[in-house]
Amino acid sequence: MLPEPGPAPDRLFRCQELRCRTSIGGPIGCASSAPLDRVRWTWGPRHGTILLLEFLMASSCVLVVLLASIHGLAVDVIPGSEPSRQGAIPLGSVFYSPGSGQVEIEGFFNLNSGFVEYLACLPGVKSHETLVALDCDPADLQGALLLLGLKTSRSPRSEMDLAPLMGGDRVVISLRFLFQDGEGREWMRTIRAENCLINAPMEREMARCGFCFTGSSFEMLDPPPGAPEGSEPQEHFMSRVTGEIVSLCHRPWAILDNPLALPYPDGDYFAYAEVLPAHRRDDPPQVTMLIRRVATGDVDPDAIRMQLPPRDRTAEDDDQKQEGEGGRR
Repeated sequence: MLPEPGPAPDRLFRCQELRCRTSIGGPIGCASSAPLDRVRWTWGPRHGTILLLEFLMASSCVLVVLLASIHGLAVDVIPGSEPSRQGAIPLGSVFYSPGSGQVEIEGFFNLNSGFVEYLACLPGVKSHETLVALDCDPADLQGALLLLGLKTSRSPRSEMDLAPLMGGDRVVISLRFLFQDGEGREWMRTIRAENCLINAPMEREMARCGFCFTGSSFEMLDPPPGAPEGSEPQEHFMSRVTGEIVSLCHRPWAILDNPLALPYPDGDYFAYAEVLPAHRRDDPPQVTMLIRRVATGDVDPDAIRMQLPPRDRTAEDDDQKQEGEGGRR
């Protein structure tokens, strides 16, 4: 029996495993026609035992992909059987596929653990707090997202703007990368971005909120120090200037952002090492970022703000009582 949709409050998800036998091609347009031995995902309660689901399937692996999408699980397939880019339109190093309505960008992992404020930045920008470095011109990425027909949401006024970013359209971001399991076998993993991030106060995955399209903008900037005398201010695309592409904590110049209301200016998210590839600084793992419009069921409608643990009301009452007693003295 498959796990129920959405993360349970007392559980962390691990890389879910489903074993099946099916064929590649057809509805999902995979690159290979070879039989797929296993498409897998695993589910595990926190501090508990991983449950392994094994069964044979005769239908297309699109069913597996749909099930995984519904339940927010990672999907692992044999390398080379992932969908191809046939028919995609290149915008610089960004690829827009009109048929699938998907945007793809290549990059690499900066890290696989620790605190993160950004899902993606340009290479060399905020590497210590960014999960992925994307090798693209941010203006090309924004152009590709506009081809998806996205409408912009409210953009944060500053880094201190912690209110929810409402309106506009949201997207689902997934990451695709080579992943080696405990037995040394390689899989091509596709996993939603939220499943790669931990809400630290709750000790669980980030809410399935998607990401809002805030869009970056062009601004007139003064000439940089050392510019020839008499240089005039010039217009610059701000995501290109700052290097910020996908933010987790409300950044005015990022292209995509976390829509949730935040308790702190820098959020409180950590990279989820258990579902990410091992990392070497001298040879960082490659990754493809996949972006598409949200579909029905992709986003939790109750996710409005970053969730925090409930306050200890007894401790609060004791503090208020002590303050009251002190005041009477």
